[in-house]
Amino acid sequence: MEAILQFAQQLYRMAQRAVSEPFEDLALAALTGQVPFDAALWFTGQIDGGRLQVHRLHAYRMPPAALEPLVTLVRQRPETLVATAGAHGAAHLEDAAALLERGLDASAHEQLCRGRIERQLLIGTAACGTPGGEWLSLHRAQSGAPFDAQDCERAQVLMPHLSESRAVHRALCLRHASAEPGIAPGPHRALTLCDGTVLHCGGQLGEAIGARWPEWNGLRLPPGLLARAQREEAVPLEGLGEIIQARRFTDALVLSLRWTAPQERLTAREYEVARRFAAGEDYHAVARRCGLAPATVRNVLRFAYRKLGINSRAQLVRLMRRAETGGSGSV
Repeated sequence: MEAILQFAQQLYRMAQRAVSEPFEDLALAALTGQVPFDAALWFTGQIDGGRLQVHRLHAYRMPPAALEPLVTLVRQRPETLVATAGAHGAAHLEDAAALLERGLDASAHEQLCRGRIERQLLIGTAACGTPGGEWLSLHRAQSGAPFDAQDCERAQVLMPHLSESRAVHRALCLRHASAEPGIAPGPHRALTLCDGTVLHCGGQLGEAIGARWPEWNGLRLPPGLLARAQREEAVPLEGLGEIIQARRFTDALVLSLRWTAPQERLTAREYEVARRFAAGEDYHAVARRCGLAPATVRNVLRFAYRKLGINSRAQLVRLMRRAETGGSGSV
């Protein structure tokens, strides 16, 4: 028991000191000294409609070729995940190879064997402050010693500390990031892990993401937004006159919601035509003022609408009025 307490203390020390490093690898490397294993999956998710929705997955010493069949195997066993999470730290022993008859083919079996992950010890615990559950799946090769009751007992005791120390690490990452100029948490900002797991999302940015991606559940960034955020590309929000900007911060992504005035997105001619049209001038009046043909004015406005993400004169008027107030007010 003393060794377990020392390990728990070690976890919390790592969580506090490694705010700029991936915590899972450090914790799992230390765990091998308590419960030896060859590879591991550490994941969180929800059981929805009899299927597991994984929100975050961390693979440790897991051969890439073996990862897909193993995740497939995990997704096919929601009843086991529910049982382990419901028991708050219960451990479940099973040989992964024995589960192949439930849907994995010979190729998947071969990948599991190559990855030396045939034996499994699954531990589940209630997720810290979030819906769903958190699980740790430890693996050994078939040629190694099977997991036993002592491994189960130690894993059951250690799993809550692993879960809580990871939550502490996330909270400290957020606090550490908050001290950096320009990325303090607020209504216009979000902090996520590089895989899109949301650590913090301000209300206004969350509303903007939800308006653009109605299926968003607030737990992970929508795939389209995540892909562009990982490349640090600006993402325009149609009809809102705003963009989402992202940049990396250690092992996280910092997202900011920023208003962009129409003149930042339009050429000088497009802006002049759009400004006059929003002010109430018709096609012919704008054409005379700008020295253009009425048909050209229509084409310029069509391109301007596309760049601004709008489709009506009323939306254009609101954008121009917002630009006059420096970006304040609603669109």
